[in-house]
Amino acid sequence: MTSEHTPVLKTLRYNAQVVMGLRQFSAPLTYQDGLVNEARLIHIFKGQSSLICAGKTISLEPGDTLLMKADNFINRWLDSPQGNAVEFVGVRLTQSLIQSIYEKSLPEKFVSNYSYMGGSRCDSAAVIPKHTLLNGYFTLLKQYIAQPDGITDTLIALKIQELIELIIQVDVNGQFTPLLSELFLPKQPKLQKVVQAHLYSPLKVEEMAFLCHMSTSTFNRKFKQVYGTSANKYLVLKRLEKAEQLINTTNERVTDIALECGFEELSYFSRAFKKHFNITPSELRKTRSD
Repeated sequence: MTSEHTPVLKTLRYNAQVVMGLRQFSAPLTYQDGLVNEARLIHIFKGQSSLICAGKTISLEPGDTLLMKADNFINRWLDSPQGNAVEFVGVRLTQSLIQSIYEKSLPEKFVSNYSYMGGSRCDSAAVIPKHTLLNGYFTLLKQYIAQPDGITDTLIALKIQELIELIIQVDVNGQFTPLLSELFLPKQPKLQKVVQAHLYSPLKVEEMAFLCHMSTSTFNRKFKQVYGTSANKYLVLKRLEKAEQLINTTNERVTDIALECGFEELSYFSRAFKKHFNITPSELRKTRSD
């Protein structure tokens, strides 16, 4: 039997390859995506998410359209006061697909830096500005995927061309189209950048390693070379130090401070805090208020 958290996936194929899909499931759900030699566009109809990239975390909500280039991502679909139903459409782009669809007529902005080989200069992902044309496009695409009878390769090719043209047109400030020329170039993030970007998030060591395109053992070895201690000890220490500072300098609830500093389990936070500071977070807060 299918669990409510198991994604329901409906797809459209072009030349026998899945290029478009409609996913539906219930939050909370966390999964990792490793995009190798491919990029992805998603448009959210329902649900809220934190998309974790190497250098930042992007908050997503209904109506957002996200462009992701070749890289590793962790996507956390969250509980929401508006309900836990998640629904989004995804479009999968590969170099062979783009070349097949456009042949010799690729848009100039799409290929302006296409041969650049020095490593990516763009972020791994970006939210495209909301626009009625994009909303209308994805609403119709959702209907195509839900009722695929009669949807031909020719129509799918036209829809992908339309989507790329829309991205170029709505990006009036030129902030997002550079991603189009680097869709298939891996970002190759630096370990230090990933660590500092997510120092106070609840990411585990193996998740940071994934964002760095490393095995956990390689990440731990390189981490110790840079920071002189193990990744787990360093992360716990830094998070505890920030928590201690916030308890002493703010009136935030201890529970909120724990979450803000990357501790999802309050009992573990209290034990680790007492072991390091010889006092529990609640006792420290009480001494401050006395």
